[in-house]
Amino acid sequence: MECHRKEMGGGLQSTDHHRDVYASSIDDILEDEDHYADQLKEYLFYAEALWTVGRKHELMQYDLEMAAQDLASKKQQCEELATGTVRTLSLKGMTTKLFGQETPEQREARTKVLEEQINEGEQQLKSKNLEGREFVKNAWVDTERFKEQKNCDLKETLVSYAFMQISICKKGIQVWTNAKECFSKM
Repeated sequence: MECHRKEMGGGLQSTDHHRDVYASSIDDILEDEDHYADQLKEYLFYAEALWTVGRKHELMQYDLEMAAQDLASKKQQCEELATGTVRTLSLKGMTTKLFGQETPEQREARTKVLEEQINEGEQQLKSKNLEGREFVKNAWVDTERFKEQKNCDLKETLVSYAFMQISICKKGIQVWTNAKECFSKM
């Protein structure tokens, strides 16, 4: 009985040793998994950066549309001054009806100011169009470069993660094989 107890105690102690070895490797496994998680988080941050680029493009497009709308409004005002007819309900149209027409000198001065503003508006519109096209071109190049790099990086990360999982499973199998041997010796 004493001999059987020693064999059983030795077998259990050996089994416990193998479990402890496997348990101590868990911290390394978690550290490795954190490393892979960090690599994948980089792509989350990149997705946020892409959203920001898209948002910036929307704002640039909005500025472009507002500049075009302002230019069209100034051209319409200039045309209305030249023809003397007001097509839309406006403060200027109402004041003209209430207080009478402007003098030719006033109309000429306003026309000159509007023409200068139109020229500035056209230059600004051209500049915004060019800036928008350049932004889209650069963003597209960066996005394409990222896509290529992403495919390589994700493939490498996922393959490495799969190998790590295989290694973990092999360690687990080895622990249980060793434990089985210890139990079978009892």
